[in-house]
Amino acid sequence: MIDSELLADLQADLRRLANIMKLPEWQRDLINNVPDHLVKAIAEDFRKGPPPVGPTLPSVRVMGAGTVVDGDTVAPSRGWTEAKSIDTWKPDGLSIMDEMMDQQDAIDRAARVRELAAAATVQRALNPTEPKEQDPKARGDKKA
Repeated sequence: MIDSELLADLQADLRRLANIMKLPEWQRDLINNVPDHLVKAIAEDFRKGPPPVGPTLPSVRVMGAGTVVDGDTVAPSRGWTEAKSIDTWKPDGLSIMDEMMDQQDAIDRAARVRELAAAATVQRALNPTEPKEQDPKARGDKKA
């Protein structure tokens, strides 16, 4: 006769295999190829959250050396400081862009003048004006 403990283990394995067969092929491959302890370690690492932000190495300071101050370093101040006014602020390159747009406007205006002149010439060619008959007095005829 089969031991009840062995029977329970076999039934558990059978249920496990039946559940595995319901999974897509890629999940079955993961179950067969990635050990359980590795999955547990990954899950524990994920639960800890991301590492703290900051430099991984401590900064190095040479004894007796001065401190390097660049343009971005602001001296500590005490009390109230006035904010910079934005009333007269303009973005970098705005004057250059204005000049470019003015130049293009002049080019567009000249092209429009040429188009209108060509259209007027075509209209005159299509509708020639008939010469008006002059008044006989204007021609100098003495008959009237």
